[in-house]
Amino acid sequence: MNSSTDLKIILYPPKFPLSAHLYITNRCNLDCEKCYYRKVDDQKKQLSYKTIKKLFLEWKQYHLTSIAIGGGEPLLHPEIEKIISLGKELGFFMAITTNGTLLKPIHPDRLHISYDEIHSTWKNEELIHTAINYYKKMGCKVGMNHVLTYFKNIDYIMQNFPEIDNLLLIREKPKSKFTEWHRIKPNRKFWIEGCIKGSKCEQGILSFHVNYDLMASICSNFYDKIRYTTLSETWEKIKQYKCKIRDLALVSNYNRKELKINQKI
Repeated sequence: MNSSTDLKIILYPPKFPLSAHLYITNRCNLDCEKCYYRKVDDQKKQLSYKTIKKLFLEWKQYHLTSIAIGGGEPLLHPEIEKIISLGKELGFFMAITTNGTLLKPIHPDRLHISYDEIHSTWKNEELIHTAINYYKKMGCKVGMNHVLTYFKNIDYIMQNFPEIDNLLLIREKPKSKFTEWHRIKPNRKFWIEGCIKGSKCEQGILSFHVNYDLMASICSNFYDKIRYTTLSETWEKIKQYKCKIRDLALVSNYNRKELKINQKI
């Protein structure tokens, strides 16, 4: 948080989402065997820049504050530079997740590199350092997404990549054998994804997900999806879905009437 002026107070729960998670393509240059989000033989799809621009302009009218871009590998989208630039021009906080193998002259506000035993880039430290340094020079805040399979990997990452400003720890999907979440000590650099029992998740409350087929859902991990039409219509339908992990963690939050959000995460 940079200063108190970065805080915005809104009614809770808001009438419309504050954030959109947009998967713009399912193309990927790694084709990792254990990828949860796509299969190697899936028909390759991507959203056109025209469609993405239409979504951005619509979401701006509903006062969304941030857009997180993912895939597949979003840097394979031929117009990724225009997509990021458009989002920033419209005033969105733009974030993107990449596998770190591609270097493109993009300037998102935040960039996360996926690095774990699921990805074939694991232990290719030179590659990841190169990507981190490149995007830091672009002015991005750079973090890391890590599917946690062994507790020792946390220490490995923190020791070898001190230049990242946060580490998002993620549960392996569809099933995870890791059971030592309780051993993770509080650290200002650690973010824990909402799918971990006991963590805080507000997807489908403050945010939603749209993929390269224009199918919408609570989040990218949620199985039930509906066709995206308009934000108001789609959001009303998404809010009806229940998620046991999220709803258990949100019981106390429903008593809130206001929410303070940091606009410069």
